[in-house]
Amino acid sequence: MIKARLKKLRFATFGFLILLLALSPVSSVFAQGLGHGFYGTVKINGVNADIGTVISAQVAGTEYGSCTVTTPGSYALIVQGEIDEGATIHFYVDGQEADQTFPFHDGWTTKLDLTVTTLPTTYELTMATDPEAGGTATDLTNASPYAEDAEVSIKAQAAAGYRFVNWTAPAGGFDDANAAETTFTMPAEAVTVTANFVRVYNLTMAVAPGGSGTATDLTNASPYAEGVEVSIKAEAATGYRFVNWTAPAGTFGNANAAETTFTMPTQHVTVTANFVRVYNLTMAVAPGGSGTATDLTNASPYAEGAEVSIKAEPATGYRFVNWTAPAGGFGAANAAETTFTMPTQHVTVTANFELIPTPPVYPTVTTQAASGISTDLATLNMNYTMGSYNPVQVRFAYKKFASSAWSYTGWVSKSANGTYAAPLTGLTSGTKYDFKAQLNYDATVIEGTILQFTTSTPPPSRGWCFIATAAYGTPTAKEIDVLREFRDGVLLKSTVGSQFVALYYRFSPPVADFIAGNELLRTLVRELLIDPIVWVVEATGDIWRN
Repeated sequence: MIKARLKKLRFATFGFLILLLALSPVSSVFAQGLGHGFYGTVKINGVNADIGTVISAQVAGTEYGSCTVTTPGSYALIVQGEIDEGATIHFYVDGQEADQTFPFHDGWTTKLDLTVTTLPTTYELTMATDPEAGGTATDLTNASPYAEDAEVSIKAQAAAGYRFVNWTAPAGGFDDANAAETTFTMPAEAVTVTANFVRVYNLTMAVAPGGSGTATDLTNASPYAEGVEVSIKAEAATGYRFVNWTAPAGTFGNANAAETTFTMPTQHVTVTANFVRVYNLTMAVAPGGSGTATDLTNASPYAEGAEVSIKAEPATGYRFVNWTAPAGGFGAANAAETTFTMPTQHVTVTANFELIPTPPVYPTVTTQAASGISTDLATLNMNYTMGSYNPVQVRFAYKKFASSAWSYTGWVSKSANGTYAAPLTGLTSGTKYDFKAQLNYDATVIEGTILQFTTSTPPPSRGWCFIATAAYGTPTAKEIDVLREFRDGVLLKSTVGSQFVALYYRFSPPVADFIAGNELLRTLVRELLIDPIVWVVEATGDIWRN
């Protein structure tokens, strides 16, 4: 009988609770099932909870019901949903867990007084960005206000053209202030957490001309903020050489170094690695073994227009003539040490040498006493030994008296070394002569009559104009051809001219060697000495040629 009354009382109470809840804001939950009803007192640190205090129930972290205190210190709550029978229900008062729990039973009504020992003070968390257009800052936990030491999940997302830098706040702490997604620990005060962003600009790498090499952003983190120092590197392709870096804005650590740094400006920017086509320079000598040709700059391959220092040194027995190349230009092609300007092709520069001529071996003459001297006939006995030049022509000269003009025999040629003996006959009959032999410009008395012995030695095959060749830098200059013709047509046809040619052969080679290596001396000798002589010879050509 008592049990029946208690049962009726329980159902009546439950019905009253349902009616009460039906009139409350949470009445809509009945559409989901009967659930488990709770009612009773609610105290915070022993004090009745204020009107508006939120009571909520959770099972395994999921909320299944809530209500608001409408009468100080009292609550009524329905817990319903897909909850396992007997699952533990946790109660929360304004977000802080109550001291009591209860197992879920569908269709039950339970009086349960709730107490909260301590309810901490909470503080507002405000999210901000700097600059405002830089992106977004989000409170992922989304449960502000928070108690002190609450750990809040936060996330920053940069807008287009910006990059996240870090988080800042006047109080509290970050797990990683430099990470876009991290956690923030609340301080004991309201706080604004700011996501800081920076404007960034694209860095584009390029090369000029195309295909000449590569330009690499070693930092590899574009876009970059203003002032960021980026590591860059240029590598030349085959046949090219790095020149420098250029950009319309920003600065380089060293614009002439293939590997350097670039400091970003406040704009998108293209950094260009500039290369230049280069060509091989090969040094050679002609003839082989006649000397050395050296690239003093020693930096081949070279770009077009590069000025290269070069030097020629003759081997023993040779002397430098000039430089030649199929392309490019020389500072002074006839100077042993000069410069060469590179053309737009691979090129071989040749140092040309020639053998130093062997000093001439002058002829020797043996004079014997005249024999058969009479009033109508005299025989002059002279032996001539050949020198080193072939062929050698010989002629005799004589005169009746010391004051008389010389008379000459014809030239007699001998083309090999040996001895030449030629008697001179045919002197005037009936006349007595005093003979004097004059050999190699020395005189020997023979019976008191004067005799002169002269020779003509043809020049070496490479030409005779040593000084002129050095002055013009080539043995084939037209001016030298004029001088050769004058030598053969005029000088060698007279005794004095022949003597001058022989003397010239003896003394001109060292003079030619001295001026050959000095461009100024060569110019002075050519313009002040040789050119005037050539002009006179050419001007009188009609006279001496005829």
